[in-house]
Amino acid sequence: MQGLARSMRRASHRPAPAGEADYRQGLADGNDGRWQDALRSFERAVARSPSDSVFWLNLAHAQMRCGHYDDGAQSAQRGAKLAPQSEPALAVAAECLNAAHRQTETVALLGDRDLANVRDYHVHFELGQALHHLGRFQEAADRYLAGLSRKPDHMAGHVQLGNVFNRLQLHEESRECYKTAIAVGGDAVQLLSGMAFEDLHACRWDHLAEDLPELMRLIDEGAGYSQPFQLLAQPSTRAQQHGAARRYADAIFTGLDPLPSCPPRAGTGRIRLGYLSSDLHEHATAYLLTQILEHHDRSRFEVSAYSYGADDASPARRRIENAVDHFVDVREMSDRAAAERIRADGVDILLDLKGYTLGARNGILALRPSPIQVNYLGFPGTLGAPFYDYIVGDPTVTPLAHAADYSEKIAQMPMCYQPNDRSRAIGSRPQRSECGLPEYGFVFCSFNSPYKITAEVFDAWCRLLRQVDGSVLWLYETNSQARRNLTREALARGIATERIIWGEQLHQTRHLARLQLADLVLDTRPVCAHTTASDALWAGVPVITCPGDTFVSRVAASLLQAIDLPELIATDAAHYESLALSLARDPQRLADLKARLALNRESCALFDSVGYTRDLEALFARMHERCAAGHEPEHLAAPGAANL
Repeated sequence: MQGLARSMRRASHRPAPAGEADYRQGLADGNDGRWQDALRSFERAVARSPSDSVFWLNLAHAQMRCGHYDDGAQSAQRGAKLAPQSEPALAVAAECLNAAHRQTETVALLGDRDLANVRDYHVHFELGQALHHLGRFQEAADRYLAGLSRKPDHMAGHVQLGNVFNRLQLHEESRECYKTAIAVGGDAVQLLSGMAFEDLHACRWDHLAEDLPELMRLIDEGAGYSQPFQLLAQPSTRAQQHGAARRYADAIFTGLDPLPSCPPRAGTGRIRLGYLSSDLHEHATAYLLTQILEHHDRSRFEVSAYSYGADDASPARRRIENAVDHFVDVREMSDRAAAERIRADGVDILLDLKGYTLGARNGILALRPSPIQVNYLGFPGTLGAPFYDYIVGDPTVTPLAHAADYSEKIAQMPMCYQPNDRSRAIGSRPQRSECGLPEYGFVFCSFNSPYKITAEVFDAWCRLLRQVDGSVLWLYETNSQARRNLTREALARGIATERIIWGEQLHQTRHLARLQLADLVLDTRPVCAHTTASDALWAGVPVITCPGDTFVSRVAASLLQAIDLPELIATDAAHYESLALSLARDPQRLADLKARLALNRESCALFDSVGYTRDLEALFARMHERCAAGHEPEHLAAPGAANL
């Protein structure tokens, strides 16, 4: 936060207000880091001089330092109203509102003002932050640029501009922002991690060859921490991912005061589940989870959803709202207010569906609103934080032999950790020409995001194209930069442009319909297909995968085990390539596989939503039983399952 005690000095010719002595005591307390004392001093100052803007703004600063975000937002707004022409007052008010997750109020405060002559870069930056959070990305970029024009060496401004360029699919520009941020004093590990992640999104493997070795060197030297999700996408080990997650959690959440400890609820009533996410709308998480919410046994479980994402008014959103007993929108609550609401609701098991993915609010869980807190579904790896008790996995993605590399206790589902919705509609199969595919020829397919495509994987795909006459590679277009760069990489490998077919983003029903045109899905590594793999299997298309040693690389293998097609799990890269080639050259073998897949789909564990829900509930009951008996969390192995 800005140092208000320094930036909000009053003019020396003004007479001292009644609360001046308390105000100065508050400044002294704050400068010495005694923020609780400072808060009390500033409270006395505003009580004696309620019309003094400076007092209110310094009170807001102290309240924010003490974690009282909603109180800080109210005090800051009061101070800004008393000094409507003061740029520092506007900046502080906006910062406090943003910290309290009240970005709509930030936009209301600043959005209608003529900011062309506002010189304080903080004002532009904080408005950019609010617009960014609200999904108004181009407007946010304009505000960040306005702030940087006033202070070109503002490191956070360059970082946030890079972040919003990522959301605008301008990945090469995002990388340059992070590079500039390093030059003006930003953390090298975090920003190199961001640069390498943008390299992957844009498929700029030349840049990746520069950025990745330096990043891994710094990580191995313990020079800092990277964003954990970004490291998952790199060729990193479980130990490296665990270390990065632990350092990230220590840096972000150490010193945060949790809510007062709360024992498990007494009694034998229903277990209260709370699902926490920003993705409870048209999103892959919602597609996977919704039928499980609908199938929960209401005689044993009471189900709440806590949403801090946008209400897109979609059928997916309305279905989730109808699937739970209580739907609570906490988007504009501070982390503490949201945690207090969850605590007041008596949630026994809080399930974080985000982990460290985009837009996550792990601070809610860091406050410990629930006696049992679980890393579930959204983040394929450990979170490295002491306030997560369990991670839900299975014998394939999280074998107990890997337990040392997880801060959470592993809680295994008997087959596959990933839920699925067997009620998903598959549209009518389109004509190949409608999807840009040639009338004839074998269709290799990967609808994974481009950031999962590595040079090594693309080399293998291009070798397959060269060996299978008339074949094409069908890819998912998420951004024009990846399309341009992958097209260039294909040409460099002797593959004509017309043999790479690009698929646009479609609604799920139409996407599942077009998937039926693919002959074989080729998985990626080190990040494999997750929802995209189960989509393909549901649409009746075989998937070939080559698992690694990390959670994020083993999900497709888990799906294939659960649908009883283990022969599609390659043992290494050479086997992966030879298996794909043999299937492409043997139409009868491929047809037999598709027939087995169609048969298995109706009875396998992967798409048995009711059976999955009962297994998940049994796992939750084991967690709750241990907690109610006063026992610490422990690894919960799947009964009778072989850990692979």
